[in-house]
Amino acid sequence: MLLAFIMVPLIQKELDIFREKVWNTHRIRAQKDKLLPDGVPEHIYNFPEQYNLEECFAVTEEQLQEAATESGVLQVPDDFLTEEFRAECERLIPDNDTIKPDEWTNAY
Repeated sequence: MLLAFIMVPLIQKELDIFREKVWNTHRIRAQKDKLLPDGVPEHIYNFPEQYNLEECFAVTEEQLQEAATESGVLQVPDDFLTEEFRAECERLIPDNDTIKPDEWTNAY
């Protein structure tokens, strides 16, 4: 579980960086015989009208609540660690959010 305490936030941080710096900012090139926009995904998402797109599917709060209830996701604890175990991990490794990918073995 100590490994999860270190690795889950570390992997999430790296995925967020990849999404923000690489994936959503790369340029999609035009494709022959495809009716897809070309450009930067983040820009396409934020300004669909500039690409002759429109939002065709809107999800209501009621639909989100129904899906959450049916899936059982609301019954899952907010944290994957028990309160006591998290406190002990934070005592041993107080600066978990500053661990870099190449330093995780030293932290563990």
